[in-house]
Amino acid sequence: MLNQLIEHALSIARNINSNLIVVISRKEPSISDDDVKIFLAPRSYATMLESLLFSIEEEMGEDFIGKSLIERATAFIQTKDYISTFLYFKGIELRGKAVGVVDLDSLRGIILVELEKSKIQKALAECAERVHPKVLRAVLSVAMSIAQKGREGRKIGTAFVIGDVEEVLKRSRQLILNPYECHPPHERDITNPATWESVREFAQLDGVFVIDEEGIIVSAGRYLDVSGKDLKIKKGFGGRHLACAAITRETEAIAVVVSESGGDIRIYKDGEEVLAIDASIL
Repeated sequence: MLNQLIEHALSIARNINSNLIVVISRKEPSISDDDVKIFLAPRSYATMLESLLFSIEEEMGEDFIGKSLIERATAFIQTKDYISTFLYFKGIELRGKAVGVVDLDSLRGIILVELEKSKIQKALAECAERVHPKVLRAVLSVAMSIAQKGREGRKIGTAFVIGDVEEVLKRSRQLILNPYECHPPHERDITNPATWESVREFAQLDGVFVIDEEGIIVSAGRYLDVSGKDLKIKKGFGGRHLACAAITRETEAIAVVVSESGGDIRIYKDGEEVLAIDASIL
C-alpha cells in the first residue's frame, strides 16, 4: 500500500510542478525518483500520530462518528504544518507545494501542502521584518540540536535574543565573564556552522545569548533584567520563557527559547509566542 500511495503522490507532484514528497509511515519506502526528493519523516512522528488517532477512536467510540471525523481532519491539518516544519529543518525553502503521504494502520492518504501558507512560514515572515532569515535559520538549527541532544547526555535549556542589541544590553547584565568578548567576528558568527560547537558548550551556562541582526554573537551568559508583569505565557513555563517574552515586549528583538524539560522550541515577538516546535518529533 505504501508504494502505491507514493506512486500516486509522484504523479500529483509532477502535475503541480513540485519536487518534494514527505512520507509519514513506520515502513521504509522502496520507491525513488530522480526528479522528486522523497523524505521519510521520523518514525516518532508516525507513532505519535497513530497514538493520537487511536486515542480519538477510544474516546469517541461508535457514538460520535461526526466528531471523530472532525478530530481526524484536525490531525491532518496539524500534519500539514508538521510537514512544512520538517522540510524547513531539512534546509528546504518554504515555497511552492509539497505532497505528503500518510501510511498508518488507522489512516492512509495523500496531503497537498502549500508551504507558504504554513504556520512556520508565517512566523518566519513576521520575524524577517527584524532579523535576517539566514540568521534565524542558523539559530533555530542550533536550538534544534540542543533540544534533541542536550549536552553530555543531559537535557539543557537555553535562549537566544536576536536583534536590537543596544536596547537588549541596556536591559540585561553579565552573570559571568563574557566568553565571546574580543574574539573576531568570524568566530562569533552564528551563521557559520563552525561556531555551533562553542554555542552548544556555552548553552550550559545560566543566562541567554545575545546576537545582533547580522548573526554576530555579542555575549553569552547574560541575565535579562526585565519585568514580566501582565505577560501571558502558557502554564508550566519558568523564568527563562517569561524573561524572553518580556524582552521582546520592551525591545524590537526576537527570542528563541529551548525548554529544558521538554525540548520544545518557542519563538517570541512583541511579548507573544509566535511559534512552538516539538523538537522530539523532527
